[in-house]
Amino acid sequence: MSQPLPKIGKPATHALKHEGITTLEQIAQYDKQTLLKLHGVGPKAIQILEEALTNHSLSFKSSAPKDPQLPFELIGDLQCDNAPKRRVLLDYIIATATLDQQRLDELLNTSFQWKVPGYFTIEGKDKFYEELSAHPSELSTIEVKHNITHGKTGAIHGTLVDKAGKTAYFADFIEFENHSKTAKIKTVTSYVIMPEGDL
Repeated sequence: MSQPLPKIGKPATHALKHEGITTLEQIAQYDKQTLLKLHGVGPKAIQILEEALTNHSLSFKSSAPKDPQLPFELIGDLQCDNAPKRRVLLDYIIATATLDQQRLDELLNTSFQWKVPGYFTIEGKDKFYEELSAHPSELSTIEVKHNITHGKTGAIHGTLVDKAGKTAYFADFIEFENHSKTAKIKTVTSYVIMPEGDL
């Protein structure tokens, strides 16, 4: 049975509800730093939530230390456990954000396709890299909300915040070339919601 949120004040409760968070079980999917970035959620609310989580044998998700090699902060659902393809999806997101052509070449199938429904389909790794390079962005944070794989498919979605503070929302649906743990990415279908005025 789901446990409701404790009394943490109206601003914090409203901020969490706005994100679709209404139970302690949902709170346990986030780390403290991510929740503190929500307007209305302060240290006092975090303390109350932490006590409530402990009382129900739950805890905040551990936040990964910032990778000094990344030019942005990577937070959220970063655990790969025993799922190599989850690691591949994370590496794909990082490689596209950092324009790491060598890593993309390792991750993508030779007949790779990138589809943005209603806009375009790009065929081939080189053309994909050219398109990414034509639209670079300086990011401050990437937050991965969910990273899921099953068989030949996977999905990863979250938010991108640039250094100007603008937020974009992304969802990538992935098809691998086969079921093996070392399979390369065959197709990515992307949906992106950009800040108003940037479409």
